[in-house]
Amino acid sequence: MITTQGLKPFQHIDLQKHQFAPLYDALNIYESQQVTSFDVPGHKRGIDKSYRLNEYGIKTLRHDVNSMPQLDNFDHPTSVIKEAQSLMADLFLADAAHFLVNGTTQGIQAMLLSVCKPKDKLIVPRNVHKSVLNAMALADITPIYIVPEFDTQFGISHNVSVQTVKQTIAQHPDAKAVFVINPTYFGAASHLKEIVDLAHQHNMKVLVDEAHGAHLRFSDKLPMSSMEAGADLAATSLHKTGGSFTQTSILLVRGDEALQHKVKSVINILTSTSASYLLMSSLDLARQHLAKDGKSKIEHVLTLVDDFKAEINKVPGFHMLDETHFETTYDQYLDPTKLTIYIDHHMPISGFEVYKLLRSDYDIQMELSEPNMIMGIVSFMDNATELNTLLEALKDISKRFYRVNENDVSPMLKQLEIPEQKMGLRDVFYSEKKAIKLHDALGKVCAESLMIYPPGIPILMAGEVISQDVIDYWEFVNNQPIIKIGAENKNEIYIVEENEK
Repeated sequence: MITTQGLKPFQHIDLQKHQFAPLYDALNIYESQQVTSFDVPGHKRGIDKSYRLNEYGIKTLRHDVNSMPQLDNFDHPTSVIKEAQSLMADLFLADAAHFLVNGTTQGIQAMLLSVCKPKDKLIVPRNVHKSVLNAMALADITPIYIVPEFDTQFGISHNVSVQTVKQTIAQHPDAKAVFVINPTYFGAASHLKEIVDLAHQHNMKVLVDEAHGAHLRFSDKLPMSSMEAGADLAATSLHKTGGSFTQTSILLVRGDEALQHKVKSVINILTSTSASYLLMSSLDLARQHLAKDGKSKIEHVLTLVDDFKAEINKVPGFHMLDETHFETTYDQYLDPTKLTIYIDHHMPISGFEVYKLLRSDYDIQMELSEPNMIMGIVSFMDNATELNTLLEALKDISKRFYRVNENDVSPMLKQLEIPEQKMGLRDVFYSEKKAIKLHDALGKVCAESLMIYPPGIPILMAGEVISQDVIDYWEFVNNQPIIKIGAENKNEIYIVEENEK
């Protein structure tokens, strides 16, 4: 676990305040009433018993309702939704919190549209999620990319250093904001408070992608959360590590009334007027559970992970990121709830193949794979049984494949250089495009963002010049047994028509 953090004491949670779930409780009251429905949705609360949607449970259908005075209104909440969001803000130490029913993608769009105007500069790490690129295209923002620290052993990018952010701010003092990932998909967290203080000294806002950090607030053994560090805005995926339904997130705001009003206005633009009460109430229940049990359960999981790490490092062919070495090498913190497991050169199979084997032979679904590693995520819901199941499977894979004399060079252990940016993201979006063979694409302007999903981190951004390194890497990943997106045909790539440039 974190050994050098020493930056944050655990901040008290008022359990008396958080014993209720106002939105969910209001839905329960509505469910108990014998209401004859002449409003939407069309399933009419499950009155037709032959409809297969009823298999999800009658409570599900009866809680899938529309806005009404009794249940508040998402666009302009004044009662139970407003109260539920206020409790969420209190728990996460924010001035305001907004429920999101279209994931952290919606939160990222809202952050950028709330803070940046067209052509504004945004300082942003190169390893951001695709949603950030799409949001920059929507808002016509000019990205100023910063290069994160790269791990040549694991073949993955970690987070950005304070020094790199400082240099970039000095080079671009007119930037409107700094965008930070906290933590990265693989668990790397920067010295966030230092970055926040540095940005604020230069009148820049700090926007945080906290998709994988909903749990950080609940242990002083974990890296600092966005609001603890004083960030202005943070999009936080409660569905990933906080226990709510898939597609639910929150947007946390720390700032004055003007910023809060702008954020709310933008969220209303981006959100359906029929926001799902099922999704919103799952956020309410997740908040209640985290307030009551989050700290004790996270502490328990961290102990289990310590035990798992000690055992997995004994298994030939596998070992996990070591926190002490990581923090010394990269001067960053590591979230131990991300099980980043390296596959060494004595294993004649790639991370992609281990990922596939775990699913096909052992019924274990990992979060993602890379050439030399696999990664799984634990949450406060996990227990020793799940971790032991994974441990035993990896022991068996080791017995099947580990070869002492194997000495293959692990593939793709270098960081791709940032290509030349020929066109802005919004310009590419509106340009004419055509598909050509990948091997003919050298030097052309890419019209799509190439990425492996998960995690959805771009290898090449739209508008950048296609290099030989990118072609080689894309050919490599397309021969791996993984889910991938970005190019519709693995042998072709979309480029911008010459006359468009």
